[in-house]
Amino acid sequence: MEGKLTVIFESPFWVGIFERIEADTYQAARFVFGAEPTEPELLEFALTVFSSLRFSQPVRMTKTESREVNFKRRMREIKKQMAVPAGATRAQQALKQEYELLAREREADNREMRDAEEDRKFRLKQAKRAEKHRGH
Repeated sequence: MEGKLTVIFESPFWVGIFERIEADTYQAARFVFGAEPTEPELLEFALTVFSSLRFSQPVRMTKTESREVNFKRRMREIKKQMAVPAGATRAQQALKQEYELLAREREADNREMRDAEEDRKFRLKQAKRAEKHRGH
């Protein structure tokens, strides 16, 4: 399993985007920190809260060739990534898909509840009408 944490500033809060890559699947989770987190706070968070994060549905990835990279080269690559504004596009796409899925489920639930309420009101109105026309 490979993981990555990207902390970005989305006005007015600091947001952490957690990415998890297992075999050929990719998942992402988003957490709002509020104030800018320090490195010790991030480490503590990763050790305690990471397991309870709700990750997006697994997304299939194309297999990328992974090779052992020299430490200094890896540090240069990380420095370059730090210089570029974090887009985290793959993570954002995964989170967006998860958000859309939850929105569709919520919409279906709301529609079901609305239909049930309309049906209940209709039956109540019919019962009142029948009670008025009942002979004495």
